[in-house]
Amino acid sequence: MVIKYSKNFAGKLKKIKKKNPSLEVKVDRKLKLLLLDKHHPSLRLHKIISHENSWSISVDMNIRILFLYREYGILLVTIG
Repeated sequence: MVIKYSKNFAGKLKKIKKKNPSLEVKVDRKLKLLLLDKHHPSLRLHKIISHENSWSISVDMNIRILFLYREYGILLVTIG
């Protein structure tokens, strides 16, 4: 499975990393875990009902990643 970033995600991640540099490590860990075991409890994976094919995982209690499943893998849409 492949993970790709949208321009929106990349921009928001850059801003968040400026405020909290340690967050980059957390994001990397969660994305690796998503690839290995998407049902791991720490991800708190759930479907976003209001958007077709949208899913969300938790990086920590304040930061979530919104993504879409695509035929090639995962498209990271936004973070915040």
